[in-house]
This record gives sequence, structure tokens and C-alpha cells, in this order.
Amino acid sequence: MAWADFMVRTHPKTAMILFGWTFVMMMLQLSSHLDGWAVLGMAVWAWLLVGVVFLGVLMYEYIRLFLAYRAVHDVVITRTLLNNLPVNERSVVSLSFYGADVADFMANFRCEVVDFVPSNTKIDSLPMTFLLGELSKEQGELVVSYDVYAHERGFGLFGGVDWRLTTPLGLLIKYHHTPMTDIEGIKDVRVLANFRAVLQGHLTAISRHSAIMGIIKKRRKGQGQDFHQIRAYADGDSIRQIDWKATSRHQRLMTKEYQDEADQEILFLLDCGQHMRHVQFDDDTTLTHDKGDNASHLDMALNAMLLLAQVANEQGDSTGFVSFGAVSDKIALPKKGGGVISYLLNQSFDLTASTNAPDYMAVAKTALATQKRRSLIIFITNIRTQSNDEIVGAIQLLSQKHRVIVANLAEQDLMTKLGDDFDNVDDALTYHGVFSHVYTQKQHNAELSAKTRAMVVGCTPQELPHRLIDAYWAVKKWGVA
Repeated sequence: MAWADFMVRTHPKTAMILFGWTFVMMMLQLSSHLDGWAVLGMAVWAWLLVGVVFLGVLMYEYIRLFLAYRAVHDVVITRTLLNNLPVNERSVVSLSFYGADVADFMANFRCEVVDFVPSNTKIDSLPMTFLLGELSKEQGELVVSYDVYAHERGFGLFGGVDWRLTTPLGLLIKYHHTPMTDIEGIKDVRVLANFRAVLQGHLTAISRHSAIMGIIKKRRKGQGQDFHQIRAYADGDSIRQIDWKATSRHQRLMTKEYQDEADQEILFLLDCGQHMRHVQFDDDTTLTHDKGDNASHLDMALNAMLLLAQVANEQGDSTGFVSFGAVSDKIALPKKGGGVISYLLNQSFDLTASTNAPDYMAVAKTALATQKRRSLIIFITNIRTQSNDEIVGAIQLLSQKHRVIVANLAEQDLMTKLGDDFDNVDDALTYHGVFSHVYTQKQHNAELSAKTRAMVVGCTPQELPHRLIDAYWAVKKWGVA
């Protein structure tokens, strides 16, 4: 780099010093022309000498800053962090600096560094500050770290690194940008649903709830959906399961024994349309850790899907999903095994709710084309009155071959209003309106169940994990459809 191309900025205090020097010089010159003040002419020359010395100092700082900038320009930067970040949680990002040829006279230059993080993350610990001497080859590699908080699922792209070099006296400043292409290591990340936090926050409560409700069952003789064997009748067996033909052959009562369905496939139909964009603004009822960040209905639906996939996988069942109404829809075929949660996380990390209206009939046809064998289909949506007719047709189409559960989400904000006290007319009218809306939604759910013979679960996103697992066990054990 040529000297002519090296542009710097002065620190505000440098401008103040120059302004003060100029002001004093003007006052001295004016005063020296007054009668009896001619002696101040010597002070003018002395003050001019002070200015020359200051300009010399500035030139010295400028030369040192130029050499320091050249040293920084050759620094190798490596960014280190996990490729997959959990949403609503802090993660550590490390920047390693190496290779600066720093002379002793520039070692006390102040460096401030800012890393350009993805738009779906935020930081509060930048800039990072250190002395230029810490980058010298003799000091070895310098590693600085900061916390990044991912507040939204999706793909994230890191940018470059900005530098600000300040001279030891704080008179001159030089900015420098290291482009993204010159930075080694991680350049992009994926922000996934935080399954660990979901598991910790819900599975314990679900296990406790399951034990109380008795939904964690072992196989019981004579019950279930898959035929297991014919055996001799025993006390307590249902008369309905007696096999009369086998009884006639063996000349004693014989009964059919069933077991839970094995290797069942569960396909979630995830509504990613306009109504799933709703965000709950009560921090106490969301899965977030930082105040001000909240989970949408879609985020909560994904969390519930992951929890049910964990439970289903322990029973030998497969889980997949089809999204509809999203910015970009996806199909993840049902899978099981130790990697099923990672599979679902990787497939769903960039699902984004759009402003589109959901097309229930189209996704029903997609599910029929995807699932050739009889499966458990779980709709997770937020149904408005005007879309009831369309979803009725979609469920009826799916029910011809599959079992169907519909989870119709309700806004937690409205449920919270029903628990609020009111002491004026406006609050009373608000309560009446919310109560009427909630009651109407319950009626629509009952009508939907009656028309389609599907299991319709009306709940808030916070209740969804418990209600879905209850419905899963009901279908698996008793064949409720």
C-alpha cells in the first residue's frame, strides 16, 4: 500500500487540541497588537513552536499507524464454533489471530475487533479489545472469544471482521476490514430447534404426567391392534376376543391375543402458514431464555413433534413430517433409530412460517402419495372458521386409509385473558368476547371430530406436547381414530 492511499481519521480529542491551539494562537496575535502587549509577540512564536511539535507528534503517530496497519493486514484469522447452534441459547465463538510481524514500537497500539454475525443471532460482548503486541509471532496465537445468542431457527452466514486501530496517544484512528473470504474456519451455521432445552423443560413433566394418567403401559393380554397368537382362555379375558372357530377345534375356550402395533409410521403435517406466525409474548410460558425473545406457534409445534418422535422411537415407531404453507415446503420421510432426532432437526431447521393460507387438500394428497402403508397422520394447525370446510374434506380423504389426529392450536394470550380479573366495563367486554371466541372454537373442534371421525385435540402450544403424547398412546393402545 502506498502512503498516498493510506487514509486515517483523527480522534475527536485531536480535533479539540487543534481547535484549542488555533484559538489561543488567534488570541495571542490579536493581543500582541494592543498597546503595552507587544511582549506577547514572543509568546506567539513560542506557541507556534508548540504547534510544530504537535504536528511532529502527529506525523510520528501516522508513520507508526501505517506500519501497524500493514502488520494487521497480514494477520491470519480463524473462526471456531459449532456448525449447528441451538436456538434460544448462547454459544461460544472463538477468533484466533496469528502471523502479525509486530515491532516493539507498535506493540502498545490498541486494537478493537468486531465480528459480523448472522442476522438470526445477536451479541452484546463486542468489540473485543487487545493490544497489537499480543498478535506478534513471538507471542504465538491469540484466541479471543465472545457469546452469540441465536434467537431464530434457520441458516446463518457470518461476514468479515472489522478492526479499529488507535495510536498509543489516542490521536489517530485507522479502520480495516478483513473480508469473509479471507477468514478461515466456520463461515456459516445452522440454527436448530433446541431439543436439549425442550427435553429438559418438558419430558420430566410429561413423564410425571404420564405416570399419573397411566399412559405408560406395558402390553396387556388380549389388547392392542396387531394379532399376536391364539391361546387358551384365562380369567379376565374379554368375551369379545374369544375365537369360536378355534374353540370348536380344540374343544375348549380359545382367545385371540393382540399386541401393540409394531413399526408404526407417524407423519406430521405441519402447518407453516400465516396463522402459525403467532408469537406468545408472555416470557413465563415460552421456551426462550432471554427476555424479549419468544417462540412462535410453529416453533412450539416443532418442539412437540420432536418430543413425540422421542417417545415413539422408544416404542419402535418411525416419525417424519410434511410441511405446507411454508416459505419453502419440505418432506421428511418417517425414520426411526438413534439418529431420528438429529434427522428431524436437520430437516426442519429452516422451516419458516409464511403469510400464505394453508392448502389442506393439497397436503392431504401429498401425504397419501408419500405414505403407502397405513399410518398415523397428525395435523398441527391453527384453524380459523373460514377454513373448516376445506380441512374437513382433507381429513375425510386421509381417513380412508390412515388414522388422523388434528391438533388445533389456540392462542395462549386469549386463555390468559380468561384468568384475568376485571373491574370495569371494558375489561368485562373483553372477557365476554374472548370467552365467546374460545367457546366457538371448542364447538368447531367438536363438529370437526363428528364430521370426520378424527381425534381433534384443541389446546394451546404449551399444552401440545402432553396432549399429543396422550393421543398417540390412545391410538396405539386402543385404536381410537
